Amino acid sequence: MARTVVTILQSLINKLPTGFALGGRDGVIDTLLNATAEQLATTESHAQTLMDEADPRTAYGLLADFERVLGPDPCGRDTASLTIIERQRLAHQRWTATGGQSIPYMISVAAKLGVSVTIDEFWPSRASGLRAGQRLRPEGSQFVWRVNIPGLTVTTKFRAGASVSAHRLGTFSLSSIECELRRIKPAHTTLVFSYGAT
Repeated sequence: MARTVVTILQSLINKLPTGFALGGRDGVIDTLLNATAEQLATTESHAQTLMDEADPRTAYGLLADFERVLGPDPCGRDTASLTIIERQRLAHQRWTATGGQSIPYMISVAAKLGVSVTIDEFWPSRASGLRAGQRLRPEGSQFVWRVNIPGLTVTTKFRAGASVSAHRLGTFSLSSIECELRRIKPAHTTLVFSYGAT
């Protein structure tokens, strides 16, 4: 955290040599030191702000530069009207992306974009491992990953007397992470998205 003018001024006064010439306070020397302390405080404040700007998650003034360096988003999200927080999350996710095709990596990518997901894997049914009531899954099921995305579906119950014929039964919005996860998924897998209701 940047120091205050008073703290810097006291530090400069403490560094002066002792003696008659520089020992008196409230003179010309203190006026010069005060002006120096103000400039140092301003410089330290700007340095602190620059440290915040070095991280895409907290960048405001340099956010456009991060987006320029990263180039166009492969999923076209930067053309949409995103909030500053969404732009910061997107820039951070793209800036820190290390690559990978594992389930934990895909979950971490979604988390950086502000969505908590889980991913389920399925395995083909085998005669020796089945129990009564289990679903039969065909060969190739191991290549299907289900991405569970909570909270983007809103269901409204239709009620006689309260609802009208044009009344919506629910709303649904696609998550912007669908494109990102499809882009980074292993080539041999198929992603299926399951949206949870709120």
